[in-house]
Amino acid sequence: MPQMLQLFPRVKNPPQIRMGTMGHLLWLCWQKDLPGAINQTLVNYGGMQVYSGEDQALWFFFTEDVFLVLARFIIWGNFNELPVSVELFPGRLLIDRAGGASLDVDASLQSQEIIVPDKLEVWVHPKSCEDRKQMPGIEFAQKRGRQGMAGSNWYTPVVDIRMPFASTQSWFIVLHPIGNPVDKEFMAGWDALSVRLHALLDEHKIKSLIEGSFIMLSIESLFKLRAFMRDWLTAMKDMELAEEGVPCVSVIIDRGSLNFNRDLPEKINLHWDRLVAGFPYVNYRNAYLMGKGFIIRDLHFHGDQMTMDAWCNILLDDRTGGNEVLPLMIAESLTNDKEGKGVDCYFCGMANHSPLECPTRAMPPARTDVWEAAGELDMEVINASFRQIENALLQKGNGEVQKLLSGKDDAAVLMNALAGLVPLCQMRNIPEYWLKRFREPSPGERLPKKDDHISWEVLDTIVHAEADELSGLDQRMENLLEQHPRDARLATLHGFVRVLQGDMEHALKAFREAADYSGDIALQAWNEFLAARALEEMGRFGEAIQQYQKLTRIMQDDVEARYRAIVCRVKMGFAEQMLDTILSLIRERPEYFNHFLLDPGLERGRIHILTYLHCLWEEARSKAEAEIPHIQALRARFDKWFGPDHPVREKFDPKIAELERLSGIQNYMTFLRVFDIRPQLEEELEDYIEQDVEALQDRYSVYLDILQRVRDEASWFPFPAALREFSQTFNQTASIINWAYSSNFRDRDSFSKAEEHLPEIEKLLRRLKKELKTLRLVRDGTLFAMIMGKTFLIIEILGLVISLVAVLSIGYFGDSLHLGWLKAHIGENKVSILKVLSVVVSVLAIGLGALRTTLVFDSRRDKLLEQARTSREKDQEARLARVRAKRREEVEEMRRARREECERERQRQLKERMGTENTGEDPQEDA
Repeated sequence: MPQMLQLFPRVKNPPQIRMGTMGHLLWLCWQKDLPGAINQTLVNYGGMQVYSGEDQALWFFFTEDVFLVLARFIIWGNFNELPVSVELFPGRLLIDRAGGASLDVDASLQSQEIIVPDKLEVWVHPKSCEDRKQMPGIEFAQKRGRQGMAGSNWYTPVVDIRMPFASTQSWFIVLHPIGNPVDKEFMAGWDALSVRLHALLDEHKIKSLIEGSFIMLSIESLFKLRAFMRDWLTAMKDMELAEEGVPCVSVIIDRGSLNFNRDLPEKINLHWDRLVAGFPYVNYRNAYLMGKGFIIRDLHFHGDQMTMDAWCNILLDDRTGGNEVLPLMIAESLTNDKEGKGVDCYFCGMANHSPLECPTRAMPPARTDVWEAAGELDMEVINASFRQIENALLQKGNGEVQKLLSGKDDAAVLMNALAGLVPLCQMRNIPEYWLKRFREPSPGERLPKKDDHISWEVLDTIVHAEADELSGLDQRMENLLEQHPRDARLATLHGFVRVLQGDMEHALKAFREAADYSGDIALQAWNEFLAARALEEMGRFGEAIQQYQKLTRIMQDDVEARYRAIVCRVKMGFAEQMLDTILSLIRERPEYFNHFLLDPGLERGRIHILTYLHCLWEEARSKAEAEIPHIQALRARFDKWFGPDHPVREKFDPKIAELERLSGIQNYMTFLRVFDIRPQLEEELEDYIEQDVEALQDRYSVYLDILQRVRDEASWFPFPAALREFSQTFNQTASIINWAYSSNFRDRDSFSKAEEHLPEIEKLLRRLKKELKTLRLVRDGTLFAMIMGKTFLIIEILGLVISLVAVLSIGYFGDSLHLGWLKAHIGENKVSILKVLSVVVSVLAIGLGALRTTLVFDSRRDKLLEQARTSREKDQEARLARVRAKRREEVEEMRRARREECERERQRQLKERMGTENTGEDPQEDA
């Protein structure tokens, strides 16, 4: 809940007050975010923000225009949901010696707190209502205040929405060149000054009057005053640097009761021969209203109190840039009709010709890329094109428009974009609307062909009709409508005939009838749009806005209707209130930025819109400029990674060149395209690089697997001395693969070197595989012999022992074992029998050994290879652990050395300071 005391700063030592004045304080409280148009309106009506917080602010107003602000807020609140609370009460503005502003508010008002409602509420203090209850269009009704407000007798304004409530503030500027008029240097400087001044007056649409050596200007709004003074001071500085022009005194005064006539310089209480040139003179009240971008400079030091009517100087604050308006100058011929009727062309929106003279009638259908082409025009190119258009129209008249539209230069691109501002209202697009029904055809879908309806012949006749043919054409249309009642096409064409005749009232009726007759929802909405456009051209903006809003509710994606509704509000004079709506539309559809930038129909709110668009422009420009180093790095990486003959260049080279071209164009759409395209292109390029890297990594992974299999096969070999040549080849291959795995393949140099090693690795691996065949034969044969020999020995020894024991046992214990017959048989032949048994045992041992070796050979070999692999892995882990430990020791040693070095440096500095204190020397003097 906002509390006013939170806004007032807590100051222990109050500053010395230099001047003060009574006025009106506006306490503004809101929920969430405050619309930017509210602050803009407060500033334009002379508001000065003194304190601000997250959800509240205090503004000071010098004049009664604060009541006009309240009226505008109430009118705006009728069209928009504003969770805002506004309180108006009297207060005092205080200016201290440093130029800081503070407020003196009654203690009962300072202690207020309020709950912000869901809709706009405006409260006026009784003291602020005194003697102001009879303001034109504004009355005050008594209303009980909310809880937390000071007192209970508050008032709320009752506003007549028909009143314009334009600001009553206006100013005169008097310029007085200093010098001798008959001097040649003065005359040359006066010529340069007049050229600059004339350009500024044309740009800002300011009335001027010259009397003797005085130039008098009349300015009707604070916004225009700020913009002109900013440009004027910039022009004066430029002329000073260029050593051209003449010194010029500038004085800004309130209009008040003064009249804009030749006696104005005499009625200003100033000594012109004592004023300094180059720094405009203004009273403090108007100086503080100038706001940001200007610095206030006192004329003299005063020890006593001063008034806000005292004079001071203002100068441009270079720290803020002083350029808050987009530097765009639209051709005057496109915004002002020569007949002075204030009516635009129904078809294209330009003001320099009538609908009958509109060149779009006979032009081919509008291209969809006209605004894309305009989005690639630099701001300087746009201004130069407007100058070219203006010169062409002034020298050769409106007939030059057709030539400009058919050209191939930048001015033609700009003119075609302007001619396509209202495409829905142009007869050249009617065939496409009738055939497509505002639906984009599917890929491969055939467009319907023209039928034999009479409307096609009538359309061709209307497109090429002259002024003297319109009367007969109108009669023919009425006859056709009698023959074909409720025909939507003929009704639409009848409306266009009425437009060419300048009869907008009957055109409106015809378009509405066509909408009623249309069976297709899209064509019905189109005719409703044509009717709304007719209302717009008749100046019935309120009805046109309602019609456009109706279309947006029916066709929620109808952005063109939303845009035309905004244009109507701007034409009504509510440009400030539409700024947030404009921002919302641009955020949603960025291509409409250039519509708002270039549309001649927005002339009434031109400065407001250019100022507001400047923020978007700067935001997008800063992002685009931040992309330039990335684009340069992208180009360098592309050129480094892909050689001139690489096939991928045909795809990427044009894209990168286009991105580089766009990065040098100052246009909102190119800004967006640059920081939108660059990441996508970089990602696409990185994908191609990643594919190459992954392919190379896969090849090295295959090589590594092959090498590991070779190493595992050779890890158990009984004769290491025989592996000298094999080991050299293996180590050479392993060193290359180890280098590859320790390298970053995403670095082009490493990648290229790794590619160069591929033939060598393949050659080495072929050699290893060839040598491995011999190693396997030796290794497997040796292992087989060892297993078989071991088995043979075991069986042989056991067999011989068993044979010997059996023969001896029978010889000694044969009778007791009832084997006397065997004992007798053995008799004296024991040695012979043992020889025979040894041969049998040997043969049996050989057979069993071979059989067992065959059965266990594979498992024994795999077991030995696995043991060798495990041992190798353990040794490798041990080596890695030793390396890590060594690295940790090195890092710790480096840290210890840095700490010791810092400690020595600290001790050295301490000794130096102690020595300096003891000697009393100043080290700065020695330095």
